[in-house]
Amino acid sequence: MLGSSWFRPALLGGVAVGVLAIGAGGQERGGRAEFMREKLDHSKRILDGLAREDFAQIAQGARDLKAMGEGPRWASRDRIEAGRYMLYSLEFQALVDELAARADERNIDGATLAYVRLTMNCVNCHKELRGGHR
Repeated sequence: MLGSSWFRPALLGGVAVGVLAIGAGGQERGGRAEFMREKLDHSKRILDGLAREDFAQIAQGARDLKAMGEGPRWASRDRIEAGRYMLYSLEFQALVDELAARADERNIDGATLAYVRLTMNCVNCHKELRGGHR
């Protein structure tokens, strides 16, 4: 199904809209907004790599996100205390590892699925941090 010629562009377009919505949502304060913009930029590069089947770009984007997730700006105290943030964070780390592995295997369908799951994780975590389970 992911391999069909019409489905992949439609799926990637939908994911792109979702990723852009993450970046456009409520404004973050100070350095956090810049941090989130950087995260969004990596996500866009991954999407571009998926659309062009550029596995090196996909893997690099996943590794860049992984590095962000391991840095000190990722786990600020207010986030750690926010509900299920740590569970989302652990899942995020596993999903960027999966995305990089599928890219290293040159598995476009597996990488695309990992990217969709990663995007869902981000959206759900952002909803949690905003205080609602919409």
